[in-house]
Amino acid sequence: MIRSEKESDERDRLYIQMARLLAEKDDPRVHDYVEKIEDTDLRNTVRAFIDGTIMLRAVNKKNADRLLELVHVGELTHFQKAWALSQAARFLAKTDHEKSLSLIDDATAEARRIDKSDPDRPRALLAVANAILIVDRAKAWDIVDDIAKAANSAEGFTGEDGAMRVTLLTKNNSSIHSTSSGEFDVAGIFGELAKADYNRSVELARLFEREAPRASATIAIARAVLEEKKK
Repeated sequence: MIRSEKESDERDRLYIQMARLLAEKDDPRVHDYVEKIEDTDLRNTVRAFIDGTIMLRAVNKKNADRLLELVHVGELTHFQKAWALSQAARFLAKTDHEKSLSLIDDATAEARRIDKSDPDRPRALLAVANAILIVDRAKAWDIVDDIAKAANSAEGFTGEDGAMRVTLLTKNNSSIHSTSSGEFDVAGIFGELAKADYNRSVELARLFEREAPRASATIAIARAVLEEKKK
């Protein structure tokens, strides 16, 4: 019995290794190996990691179609779906503006499905806001109020160092993939908005009740103004 369990664990370990390798290439065989994993909980954990890894790859490749496929059939969290949809909207902004606008709405809906106390909720909304800057810049102001409300409800949100992380931790394997482009942070969106309307951006920064995100927004506004004066 012990030997059988060890053999099963070893097979699962090998299946995970193969799945990880294939996920880096988005090889269609990847899920065949995931489904071979005998331990149900482990299989579900690995499936989510693999789909998250493929999502990161699709973003790097700017593959909007693959991102939309993953949103519909992949094991992604609401945060991951919101980000994937906002990225797809960015990639389609020039070629399919109407589709891009629709994806912004979908991304916003996914962000609002995240628990109100979760710091990933304001991060997801920030990612959406940054996509709106590209797709329909004038509408970016409209979502800032939602960002502030989400930030005020999430005690762990600082407004800085936001990242999309995909993590796998098992008895025999550990792997972390991440991306931190700044789109999950307060500074980027407020820096951009300040260029359009300094006074309005200052008023919106005051909506943050906690010092950390409010300070990040205020500093970003100041930097944007100084940069404009240098031109």
